[in-house]
Parts: sequence; C-alpha cells; structure tokens
Amino acid sequence: ELLYGVLGIGLLASVFVLGSTEYGAKLSLNFGVVSIQPTEFVKLLFVLFLASGLYEASQSNDSERIFRIVLIVALIHIGILILCKDLGSASILFIVLLIMTYYYKRDIRILLVGFLSVSAFLVLSYFVFSHVHSRVLAWLDPMSVIDYQGYQVAQSLFALGTGGWFGSGLFQGMPNKIPVVTKDFVFAAIGEEFGGIFAIILIFIYLACILMMMNTAMQVRDEFPRYIAIGFAVCFGFQVFLSIGGVVKFIPSTGVTMQFISYGGSSLLSTMMMFSIFQGITIRRSREEEAL
Repeated sequence: ELLYGVLGIGLLASVFVLGSTEYGAKLSLNFGVVSIQPTEFVKLLFVLFLASGLYEASQSNDSERIFRIVLIVALIHIGILILCKDLGSASILFIVLLIMTYYYKRDIRILLVGFLSVSAFLVLSYFVFSHVHSRVLAWLDPMSVIDYQGYQVAQSLFALGTGGWFGSGLFQGMPNKIPVVTKDFVFAAIGEEFGGIFAIILIFIYLACILMMMNTAMQVRDEFPRYIAIGFAVCFGFQVFLSIGGVVKFIPSTGVTMQFISYGGSSLLSTMMMFSIFQGITIRRSREEEAL
C-alpha cells in the first residue's frame, strides 16, 4: 500500500504545484498540446491503497496503528485536492474512504460522523470558495442569475426540456449552447438529441454496472479483492451521481466527468483500467466457484 499511497500523493502534489487552473480549480497538467488529468488515475490508486491498507490492518496484530496510518495518508490525498479546489474529486475520495472504512469497522457511527463532516465542509466551502458560491447560486435559482452563474444550468434544463421523451434527433439539437457541454454537461446533450427515454436507459446501464460490482464484491471469497470491488463500485457510482445530478439540477454542479461518454482521454483510460481490474476480480471469482 505504500507504493499506491506515494504515487497518489505525488501525482496530486504535481497538480498542485504545476497544474493549470480551469473553472476555479487546478485540474490538469499541460505538456504542449497534450493535457492530462492525474486525478482520474489517483482515484484508482486511492482505492488500491485503501484496499491493501485495510486488508493488512485486518490481518495484523497491530491493526489500530496500521489503520491510523492509512487514514492519515488518505486524508492527505483529500487535503491536497481541497487545496487544488477540486472539490468534486475530493468528495468522491471522501465517500470512498467513508464506505470502505465503514466496511472495515462495521460501526454505524462512522457513517454518521462522516456525513456530518461532509455537511459542515459544504457549508464552509460555500463561504470560502467563490466558484462553489457561484454553483450553489446557479443550483438554487438558475433563472435569477442566468446572465452569469446560472447560464450553464439554465441552458442544460432548456436542452432537456426541448428534447422531450424522444429527442430532436442526432445533430438536430443545439448542445453547443451549453458551456463545456462535451465534459461536464454531456448528459444534457444526450437528453436533447436522443430524448428522455434514451437518457433513462443510459442511467439504468450505469446502475447495472454498479450492481454488478457490488454483487461481485459480496460473492468473492478473499477480503482483498472484496475491498477493491467495493471501492470501485462506490467510486464509479458516486461519480455517476455527481455528474448526472449536476446536469438535472438535483445537486450543485461539481464538474466531474461522465464515464465512457464525456470528452477526455484521462477519464476514458482510467475508467477502462478500473473495469479491467474489476474483470480480473470477476474471473478470479468464477475460478473459485469452479474449484468448489
């Protein structure tokens, strides 16, 4: 777990020192015409770090000391993301930490303390970070600030309403009216051109992937791959929630990508790596069942 932790902190530190600022947060490293978002790969390293650390703690006689070290390193990851003002990714890592810690400890108080901490931090970030303040205003009433903060959300809602149930047709909509539509608000473009029925089906496909991950996590016999499966399921599922929830105005926009669909090679590659690792866990579970 030391290797995963060092790599994760190193990548995040490089973004904090050398990263370029986009929409109020430090997100990417630019190398000429190539732009990389290390945070997408840190999510994988973070889950692998927690899985290996918590598994080692569960097998050790000195479990509390190992658990405290794992917790401190995990919070360092989240702290660097907060310093980078990438609160969307920070919230994903925190939820992964919260759920995996709960599975390790099996204590409901961990969830209560975690959600209270999240609530307090969200209130604090509203007053500390200007871009968070703007996104909350856009979430509460986008029409009242449509000329500035609420323009993106308002255009997203217009697009979803225009598409109706069956959509306007491929290339027949106006998704370019939505700022950053290829990344943060691609779901609005899908709803406009393909319609609400297609968008709902797409949500069910994501839900099927999450349920498949959780089902495998519960059936695999070894604890280490089970930790990995749980972490990936939470990471994948919560990112889907943040992405779609921000588009439909269920929650304030967080700027996270929609896996496999949003523009960006870093997101696509990291998600493919996640599913590849998970496929390995599934194959291992199948071989265990055949050996019985």
